[in-house]
Amino acid sequence: MLYLAGSVHVLRAADYPLPAAFENAFSSSDALVEEIDLSQFDPQSAQMEMMARGSFPAGQSLKTTLPPALYARLQAEAKRRGVDMGLLESMQPWMASIVLLDTQLMRAGFDPALGVDVHFSTEAGATKKPVSGLEDPDFQLGLLAGLPDDAQQQLLAQSLEDDTDFDADMKAMLDAWHAGDTAALEKLLHDDFAQYPEVYQPMMVQRNRAWLPKLTAMLKSGKQYFVVVGALHLVGPDGLLVQLRKAGYKVEQL
Repeated sequence: MLYLAGSVHVLRAADYPLPAAFENAFSSSDALVEEIDLSQFDPQSAQMEMMARGSFPAGQSLKTTLPPALYARLQAEAKRRGVDMGLLESMQPWMASIVLLDTQLMRAGFDPALGVDVHFSTEAGATKKPVSGLEDPDFQLGLLAGLPDDAQQQLLAQSLEDDTDFDADMKAMLDAWHAGDTAALEKLLHDDFAQYPEVYQPMMVQRNRAWLPKLTAMLKSGKQYFVVVGALHLVGPDGLLVQLRKAGYKVEQL
């Protein structure tokens, strides 16, 4: 049996406690499975690797590679958010987009240390429950670093949306997540990625397809797993719920 829990990777203290269904399913499971095994994750090493893979080679910069209109937007938003443009300049667009988004999330009171995946990784450590990952951090970095230029610029453009839209989007996502409203989450998935197919395919579709054989192997193992992945990976026509149903498995929402 699998319990599939949709994660929000950044939350606020006010979003806790998590629903009892999450905690009960975790407690009754033999092992925890997440996108990556956070029990083996070294943030300092990951940050160094990100800098190495996300920086331009000598002679290149955001100014020399971005379309002028997008670069001007980036300059204006960096100034408004208090981000040093000199710091961003040497970063490839995918990495600059992460820095901008992280800044925006922190300003809005969200903390990655309070994400659902971190919460259950911590609980697994405290209860000696085995933990494994569906992929490793190097694979995730490779996906981002391997995005074509157009897709990287799309990611960057997404991260430049103004705070009004950002706050509304985060509220809508959290409201849908708290309510278990998969239809609303599917709409948000569509709204987020409809304009960015070059991002959607590698970041969502290809990863879901890579995870599916691993999940079906767990289903055949006779053990019970608690699987935590980003909530938007569960919904939509390419989501894990639809794919598991197509593979002949019964899917029920708790």
